[in-house]
Amino acid sequence: LSAAYALHPAFGEAEIVEIGTGVRAAFPDNLPRLRRRDGALHVNGLYRHGFLIAPALARRAAAVLLEGRHFPELMDEDSRQRRLA
Repeated sequence: LSAAYALHPAFGEAEIVEIGTGVRAAFPDNLPRLRRRDGALHVNGLYRHGFLIAPALARRAAAVLLEGRHFPELMDEDSRQRRLA
């Protein structure tokens, strides 16, 4: 934070609230997943294609949250395993 403070004194009040590892999350099949857990929708597994598929996946996530839709190809582990077998 000292480098940030050197840019502007207001950063003297800053605090670190989260630290990431920079790891690109991916699953063995390289497909993203939408998971409901603890009242939240988790979107993960975008790997290096996140920039390209994020708009489509965001639309699907919105449909899950706002319309209660279900996308088995992104949400059901069983259907994914059958398809890959």
